[in-house]
Amino acid sequence: MEGVLHFFLPQHCVVCGTYVSQLLPFPLCEECQAKIVYFREAICLRCGRALPFPRALVCHHCRRFPFPFEYARAVAVYASPLREALHAFKYTGVISLAKFFGDLLVEYCEANPFLCQVDCILPVPLHPQREKERGFNQSLLLAQELSRVFHLPVLTRGVSRIKPTLPQTGLSMRERRRNVQGAFQVEDRKSVYRRDILIVDDVLTSRATVASLAQTLKRAGCGRVLVLALASGK
Repeated sequence: MEGVLHFFLPQHCVVCGTYVSQLLPFPLCEECQAKIVYFREAICLRCGRALPFPRALVCHHCRRFPFPFEYARAVAVYASPLREALHAFKYTGVISLAKFFGDLLVEYCEANPFLCQVDCILPVPLHPQREKERGFNQSLLLAQELSRVFHLPVLTRGVSRIKPTLPQTGLSMRERRRNVQGAFQVEDRKSVYRRDILIVDDVLTSRATVASLAQTLKRAGCGRVLVLALASGK
């Protein structure tokens, strides 16, 4: 539907509304692209959060309560204009933005090749009810962009979301952990056993969702678990 509309109607930036040339494969103007804030400062080597004290290597949380994944990284800060572009992608079905977002992930992996030294990619599963409402899994679209470049298989079966969780926005840290506890299930243990896996998601906030998924994978006998997201809160 989106492609048909763009064929007949002028294409406008999903963030600022300015006209965007039909030559661009996605509706995000170059000015808004240039305003995206990337992580440049020191980050926690474990969870990828920005560090308040640059001399530290690991954040306070990871020293006290280590996550079940080995590493987590995010490309950019979850702030305007990226936040609005992601909302358009996820909630209004502007799926052509997957190409732009995928390119950002690819560039980040090329600069940080350890992220793709894995056996397969796992997009964070959506609950079937949520995926039916949305019509697609945004994490799967991002994972497919990475797979196309790095020739890594994408796990689309064998791991599922069995609990219809609430949106994490507005929940406390404790509520977020409780919300996603037991949310995932590995049906096909062979698909993950002793395999190093890269989890791909769109946004990292508390890391509770990917931590719950990583814990489920580890219990099923997988190898290392790495996490890559497009954006993260600061």
